[in-house]
Amino acid sequence: MSDKKYWLTSGFFTMMHRGVDFLLGFVGFMLLVRIFSPEDFGVWVLLITITAILDMARNGFIQNGMIKFIVGKNLLVQRKIQTAALLLNFLLTLLLALLLVLGASPLASLFNAPKLAEILLIYAWVLPVLVFHTHNLVLMQARYDFKAYFFAGISKSLPFFLIIALSYLLEMELTLFALAWYQNAAFALATLMSAYQVRKYFRIQWQVKNYWLSKVFHFGKYVFGTNLISMLTNGLDKFLLGALLSPVQVALANTAGRVMNVVEIPVNSIASISYPKAAEAHDAKKTDSLGILYEKTLGMMLSLTGPFWLFCLLFAHYIVLFVAGEAYLDAVPFLRIMAFLALIRPFDRQSGVFLDAIGKPFVNMLMVFGTFVYGAGLSWLFIRWVGLSGAAYGLVAAVFCTAFIKHLILRKYLPIRFFQCLVQAFRMYPSMVSSVREKLARR
Repeated sequence: MSDKKYWLTSGFFTMMHRGVDFLLGFVGFMLLVRIFSPEDFGVWVLLITITAILDMARNGFIQNGMIKFIVGKNLLVQRKIQTAALLLNFLLTLLLALLLVLGASPLASLFNAPKLAEILLIYAWVLPVLVFHTHNLVLMQARYDFKAYFFAGISKSLPFFLIIALSYLLEMELTLFALAWYQNAAFALATLMSAYQVRKYFRIQWQVKNYWLSKVFHFGKYVFGTNLISMLTNGLDKFLLGALLSPVQVALANTAGRVMNVVEIPVNSIASISYPKAAEAHDAKKTDSLGILYEKTLGMMLSLTGPFWLFCLLFAHYIVLFVAGEAYLDAVPFLRIMAFLALIRPFDRQSGVFLDAIGKPFVNMLMVFGTFVYGAGLSWLFIRWVGLSGAAYGLVAAVFCTAFIKHLILRKYLPIRFFQCLVQAFRMYPSMVSSVREKLARR
């Protein structure tokens, strides 16, 4: 596949996956805030925040290492790597399931949410199934099969959304416990879909090679730590609000968080398709190409997230009113503060991706851990001072500090220029306008 075709095809399906996933999740959120009370919705937010942390950390343990080692290897070696990755995934998942079962009641007490314990135990049942789903998704990325990745992704989000939509439209009673089981069923369906799509690539052997077990483990342990701490940092505002205030404030924070998820669509999409190319360029010792790739992909992110930041500043009141209703208008100041992440997150995400790609996952993990530590301290302090908005102040300040430091560290290894990233961002707009004009002219 040519370089241009790779970026166009991979970018299209990755953005489609993120976009559809976001749209279904966003509309589903709009319906759930109208089905559940703010307190029950806050409990659901705590569940999906905890499960997202576990899922992202588990994915990170396998994903980057497996992709890095599989790319360019022959089929026999790929079989050995897949076997090692699958075994490590299974062992980690069992450990997480055990921790979830043991920690369900203490977490419910900590966050003043008695119903949380039962729905956490419900989620624990599906964790063994997700071993294969995670493996299959990573395998698709390693094979550059982003089309299959798209269909595997929506096979979970679409059925789950339909359950919520039907419950709302038909005015069916929907409890937290029923919704948790529906989510498990959607995960099981997605696993079957992903297994079907990677049937040509899925190859394992009964004998596990210690060499690849060690390679995948030692690379993955840093990415696991990075992803775990990163997701804990992202959920920091909700956890502290739940512990210091109540699930109602968690629901308010999630309203702004859902809006800010728009930023994650271009950021995560571009990051996921740039990582294999970055790892490949590093293996080929093309340092200059890596620097150009960083500037280009960061510019792509900023060209999309910058306008969104301005939109949130100007229309925060109307955004919250539209997506959640008058009961959630206290989230307006929170959203305006969080909007600054649209400018900061691209630097934070892409510098971390490239640190992993050049074989510095430990550095990335340390930086993300720093975000969590001083983010927790700042958020706790600001919440005590100003309440709900304090959580946003603390998180934005922490992410800014880490993004700035990671960018400086990366400059030691790659020839990257800060202002060139901004230039690349502004250069995207004429290209976008030209592309639209061409499509309109063809019609």
